[in-house]
Amino acid sequence: MSISTLKIFPALMVAITAVWATQPVFAGAIHQISITENSSTSLTATYDGSPLTVNFDPGFPDQWLILLPQTFTLGVDEEQWTEPENSGLVNLLAFNPPIHGIPPSIGVISDMSLDSQIPVNADGATVQVGTDGGVAVFAHFTDQAAASEGVPDTGTTCSLLALSLMGLAFFRRKLC
Repeated sequence: MSISTLKIFPALMVAITAVWATQPVFAGAIHQISITENSSTSLTATYDGSPLTVNFDPGFPDQWLILLPQTFTLGVDEEQWTEPENSGLVNLLAFNPPIHGIPPSIGVISDMSLDSQIPVNADGATVQVGTDGGVAVFAHFTDQAAASEGVPDTGTTCSLLALSLMGLAFFRRKLC
């Protein structure tokens, strides 16, 4: 080995040892807001697994207000998630700062027309929406309302079936 290699060797050994000894740095604790729309009148929300207060106004279906912890700091104004059954509609979340002693909140409007000015997230996606005590807060929105909203209208279905049967009966008489 040359003299220059012998001079670099101890520094190289220290650097390699430091890399092996150092643990990878991952985000420590994070906070999670999980929101699930169950139907046009039912929405549940949790913060780190604990239930949040969700207010529903019966005069406005598909609209709720979720109250957040007082320590939550906004990181975004609005986020939207696609409706699973119609990509032209979204679930819009508007993040509101605390006002006159009322804690920060999220206004949720479901089945709203897509706003191209706001980022669109896939249903079930998780995005960062703020902080709490300097720790990142992520929101996760899942729309399960399509299963309860997708029930066919029996009156229309029966009338279409009856009209089809009448047409078949008419053609049977004409052709036979």
